[in-house]
Amino acid sequence: MAHTDRLLPTLRDVATAAGVSVGTASKVLSGGGGVSALRAQRVWDAARRLGYRRNGIAADLRRGRPSSIGFVLPDLTNQFFVDIARALENHALEHGYQLIMAHADEDPARELERIRFVLSRQVAGMIIIPCRGYEHAIDEVRECHVPLVMADRVDETFPAHTVTTDSHGASSDGTDHLIALGHERIAFLVNTLDLVNSRERADGYIAAMRRAGLDAFIQVVECGMTAAEIHASTLDVLKSGVRPTALFAGGNVTTLGALRAIRDANLHLPDDISLLSFDDAPWMSVLRPYLSSIRQPVETIGHAIWQLMLKLLNGERGEPVHLSFKAELLVRESTAPVPVVALQRA
Repeated sequence: MAHTDRLLPTLRDVATAAGVSVGTASKVLSGGGGVSALRAQRVWDAARRLGYRRNGIAADLRRGRPSSIGFVLPDLTNQFFVDIARALENHALEHGYQLIMAHADEDPARELERIRFVLSRQVAGMIIIPCRGYEHAIDEVRECHVPLVMADRVDETFPAHTVTTDSHGASSDGTDHLIALGHERIAFLVNTLDLVNSRERADGYIAAMRRAGLDAFIQVVECGMTAAEIHASTLDVLKSGVRPTALFAGGNVTTLGALRAIRDANLHLPDDISLLSFDDAPWMSVLRPYLSSIRQPVETIGHAIWQLMLKLLNGERGEPVHLSFKAELLVRESTAPVPVVALQRA
């Protein structure tokens, strides 16, 4: 029996199997319109039967316009980053682009490798939420002359378009909420002060404590980047001589580590201790007690990132634009007035 040495089916093979022209097959497989439903179905059936896969990069090169946007993010266990990814992919699809996502796992060396990988996919633009710092990321992207927008762990000093939340203001508001409940011994749990937004959150907490005359009770705890590190650090805080009456967790992962530590210290929310989370997640309003949190405006941030990217894709240049949006304090059940027993101990 004769056989071909060609391993991969071509577009012409698909067209022949479907009984249509190569142009029609190409139009169907690239998502174009103007083909009857019956003929389009024959093309898709033939492609599936033959195992044909369209080469998107080659198609972009033929068309002379890349149709993918790169997105490198630091941590897929963080609900906020996942929500941003979903918002960005929705915007990309609406405008005829595909999102190519890569995960840095909070490792600057891996982040650099992931940025290089995504750039090798011939993307039209890059969106980066950095692990820490920005110089290496910007250098890599600019060498390739690719439009760049950065988000979240950024501020107005970055030499690129940036979008973030007003972390200082949100953290200050959250601390004011705890102080209004009578808390003085409030510990602020932060992953690391090396990150721009984490420093801003810690600074917002410190500013609110000082406004209230609680300088002597300021306690910023650097817990680490993983849930295990945060758990151990928070447990040390809870087992110290004078325990805080409230914890303010500076992010999603920090909140998870703090919750495990509270459990392992045999404490209960909010009877023994209050907990406020910077960042919200669906489970926080499902498991009892519901967690008080600060919700970042994910949809607004995602839309702003995409609008800046579109301007760059359309050739608009100029000085970097830095956008910052207000977060929302959601008071639920995990924050309550200071327990009487704690007041008696003070």
